[in-house]
Amino acid sequence: MSKNIVVLTGSPRKSGNSDLLAGAFINGAKNAGHNVIKFTAADKNIDGCKACNKCFSKGNACFFSDDFNELAPLIMDSDLLVISTPLYWFSFPSKLKAAIDKFYSFIIGNVTLRV
Repeated sequence: MSKNIVVLTGSPRKSGNSDLLAGAFINGAKNAGHNVIKFTAADKNIDGCKACNKCFSKGNACFFSDDFNELAPLIMDSDLLVISTPLYWFSFPSKLKAAIDKFYSFIIGNVTLRV
């Protein structure tokens, strides 16, 4: 059975180790017949969560207009979420952190995810 997979990457370095690892996973998943979408947080404009609790009030996951509103429907339609990231100073890149922080909107919006 084919799955819808979102690969969320955090590395700003194209062809870096975590990007290459994500690419290998994507190729393997596609060869196995799955639908895969790669979302590179480093290339997107995602601000940190402001904890306004207005999530999904205007039809989008985030009340504020940024690229998380591009990612949220992909996650909501996916069967599997894969996160690939480097570790910099014991943490992951800030744009990926901002995206993950905004997963809070799924709780506020009472959205049930399949992942």
